[in-house]
Amino acid sequence: MPRFARLFEAAADTLHAYYQAIADSDIDAVMSLWIDEDFASLIDSSGAHWHGIDSIRAGLVQLAGSQTLASAIEPLDVRVYDSLGTVVYAVAEAHRAREPLAAPRMVYATYVLVHERGEWRIAHIHASPMPDETANEFAAKMRQGQGALH
Repeated sequence: MPRFARLFEAAADTLHAYYQAIADSDIDAVMSLWIDEDFASLIDSSGAHWHGIDSIRAGLVQLAGSQTLASAIEPLDVRVYDSLGTVVYAVAEAHRAREPLAAPRMVYATYVLVHERGEWRIAHIHASPMPDETANEFAAKMRQGQGALH
């Protein structure tokens, strides 16, 4: 096995932990995954843009309070670009609403993770809504139970 195989698997563990923390509505767990730097940034699919850990936390708390923070994020299609010290995930996602009957929001998200002090940390997230036509294609595949890669 190549030396770096486990290193990049650990980056995926961080992304999975992010999805789980969102599902648990645990802002502290979400924030524990971020790099501890002021250059961290998050662009939400609504267009909100936050720089720095304190701003990101405040923004996520605001989204959670307004019920617009997803109750679950389902990755539908994942592309991974890695190099030593940095991994970028380009993911098509279904963001499930807290309202059980609401259709999921279909989102493209880019996650930039950096290797810092032996751990993978989130440095940047950029999410944007999918165009309607693409979102409808993904939604149809979800309804048919095929998943995004079939």
